[in-house]
Amino acid sequence: MVTDHMTLKNYAEGKEGFYGKTLVVIGYEVHDPDNRNHYLLFGLDKIIEPGLRAANYVAQGASKGALGIIAHPDEIRGHLPQFPSYPWTEWDIEGFNGIEIWNHMSEWMEGLKKYNKLNMLISPRRSLKSPTDRILRIWDELNLSKKIAGIGSIDVHGFPYKVGFLKLIIFPYKVQFKSIRTHLLLNEQLSGDLEVAKRQIYDAIRECRLFISNYRWGNANNFRMEMILDDKKIGIGDTGMFCEGAKLQIDLPLAGEMTIIRNGKLYGQFNGSHRDFPISSKGLYRAEIKRGGKGWIYTNHIRVE
Repeated sequence: MVTDHMTLKNYAEGKEGFYGKTLVVIGYEVHDPDNRNHYLLFGLDKIIEPGLRAANYVAQGASKGALGIIAHPDEIRGHLPQFPSYPWTEWDIEGFNGIEIWNHMSEWMEGLKKYNKLNMLISPRRSLKSPTDRILRIWDELNLSKKIAGIGSIDVHGFPYKVGFLKLIIFPYKVQFKSIRTHLLLNEQLSGDLEVAKRQIYDAIRECRLFISNYRWGNANNFRMEMILDDKKIGIGDTGMFCEGAKLQIDLPLAGEMTIIRNGKLYGQFNGSHRDFPISSKGLYRAEIKRGGKGWIYTNHIRVE
């Protein structure tokens, strides 16, 4: 899923579509007159009129049926005046479908210092730790009243950079595609028809049927988390009714440090690759898995009513 600032030129040129096994979906990134409150819109064939405030482009996107995602909402940095932070400040606005809870470029920029610059340039994935507690808290609170997807983005730019005689590409694409990933959980096989496939993707995000991983710490393709309610299994993004004997079942492709979050608060912790965890009450449940203390997998919520 690709966006550029204030343009749908690549979409208009017909570059959206299948390239072998890779589907490229094109949206665009909009911002307010102060270059704040960056917002990703998918499903539009032309941009919304420029110069609007966040409330206006979020509302217009929603009215047109677009998928709207808040970009890098948690940026906080002041040590790089030439690269200021672009946080989201309009949290009272309604109508967005998701937020980036983990953005590689944001975390990398915030961690960049004079003493570590060379290491950060040579290995941009190594420094990734996790989403911030700030944004996870906001995201959990939002989900208490509505479904808001939490996605991961690399925000890759492919900057050319020169250090003395050494020429580097910061964030080369082949490297960055092996860092933060958003895994969609579809109800059926991805269609070979472009419009149908786009609808499947957008619906999965709207319904929060997804989880995030950092490929740097392991391939998470075979990760599973389900809630067992009586004899019924419900997955990430789904809703079920509480019953006696309810349990959360987690299967990891590699052993990790698991944390269960209920309604934004710690509910349980354990290590390993499999766990059946008893659930004693209704609530919103999600999981965080780390490896070696570094963030690996972050799920969206399962709702138990």
